[in-house]
Formats: sequence, C-alpha cells, structure tokens
Amino acid sequence: MGMRLGPTVRALLTAMLVSATSNAGAALEYVWQDDFAPADQVRLRLWIDETAAALERLVGELPMRVRVHFHRRDGAREPVPWANTERYRSQGVHFHVDPGFTLQDFRRDWTAPHELSHLVLPYLGRRHAWFAEGFASYLQYPVMGELGVLTTADVQRRYQRNFERAERGYDKPGKPFVAAAAQLRSEGKYPVLYWGGAAYFLQVDAELGSRGQSLLGVLRAYLGCCRRDHARLDDLLGELDRLSGGSSFRDGYERFRTQPGFPEFRSLPPAAGWHPQSKN
Repeated sequence: MGMRLGPTVRALLTAMLVSATSNAGAALEYVWQDDFAPADQVRLRLWIDETAAALERLVGELPMRVRVHFHRRDGAREPVPWANTERYRSQGVHFHVDPGFTLQDFRRDWTAPHELSHLVLPYLGRRHAWFAEGFASYLQYPVMGELGVLTTADVQRRYQRNFERAERGYDKPGKPFVAAAAQLRSEGKYPVLYWGGAAYFLQVDAELGSRGQSLLGVLRAYLGCCRRDHARLDDLLGELDRLSGGSSFRDGYERFRTQPGFPEFRSLPPAAGWHPQSKN
C-alpha cells in the first residue's frame, strides 16, 4: 500500500518541482539560520527562485553559486525588514524575514530584486557604494516587472518618484555627486545616495538606447564573459565600454565626478529604463 502524504509534504514537493523547472540557472543554496516551518520554507524558496529567474531573464545566468540565508524577524511591519549581500567568503544574500506574510506580499517587496541584482556586478569596495547601490536600485523595478507585479508604466512612475525625491534631498548643489557620496552615506541619506547613483545608469541606458543598444544587453554580455568576485571600478567601466563598443560608461562616470549638483534625469526619455522590447 502506498504512503499517504500530508498536505505540507505535498506542498513542499510541489514547490521543489516548480523551483527545479522555473529557475533560470542560478545555483541557489539555501541556509536556514533560524527555525522555519516546512510550509514557510516552501514559500520563501519559491519567492527567491522566482526572483532569481526573473533577474536572469533580463541579464543572463549568474555564473556562480549564490548562498541565500534566511533569518526570522517575527512581528515586523513588512515582509523583509532587513537584508544585505555577502561578498567575501561567498556570493550571497542574508534575508531577515517575517514568515507571517503571504507569498504575494514577498513578491511585491522590492528587497529581493534589489539584493540579487547586486550580484550581477562584482564587489567594488565601500568607496563606490553609490555606484553599487545605484545599480541595484535601477535594476530592482525591471526585475519586479519580470515577476509580473509591476507594469511598464508602474516601473516608470517609480523611477520618476524616487529620482524627484532624491533630487529634493540633495543639499550639496556645489558638489559633484561622486564627491558628495561619502558625506551622503555618513549622514544616513541613503535614498539620495541610492537614487542619485541610479541616475548614472539611467543616463548610460539612454545613451546606449540612442545607439540601438541597452544596458541589459551589455550586462548579458558581461555575465557571459567577465564577471568576477571583486574588481576596481575603472576596470569594470573599461570592460563594459569594450562590450558596448563605445565610451558611455566612462563618460558617464566623468560627468558624475565633475558636474556639480544632482545628476540629470528629467531630460531623458521616459522609457530609458526597462520596457519589454529592451529585454534582448
């Protein structure tokens, strides 16, 4: 007589099958730092599997093992009150989560798209946090679009709202953004730091688009050939320019290094970011 499976075990096996067939290629290793019920593990794994697959549909397969750590944070006001990437001993993310939230709540949260996006680029050091955080901020909404929780119009509205808020919070009009970045961080002005950095990628994406290219396409080429765990920013910019056949990445950095005030974003095409035609 066959073994009868309980509903929790059946759900776990089903989710494991879905994960195996839907994951685009990242080697995800799950580490449970605290106790989670089997049903909670199913939900959390599916959330990360789906997010990683959405990211990889945009930029290609992450060429390394990614270790995903889960920590409990019961009684939180949001699904993921804290998360951070791990870049030294391994490439991975620590998620502090409240398992009381639903799968759809986790899907609608921007934290996993942001943190997993960090892993597309190598670790560049604390000095260039504006660049790394700007990149993850710029990419998080396209990933959410791929997940189906944001429309193209939603992505553009969120870009606009965050750029405008960051511009209002930038109180160093005489300083170029790169020169102000360390002070913004020490003052805890993280939204200004993140979205000022994201404006760099908006500018580069718009310039690439004027040549019939896209940031996503360059990133796909980069992951296919050149991704490493650590790099100097100048070397990374050189590789991205080589792959794109131009100088958009270095030219953009020079603008951020020399032009005072909050970076320009208003004059750029509203579709400079993600839209369905830009995925390939």
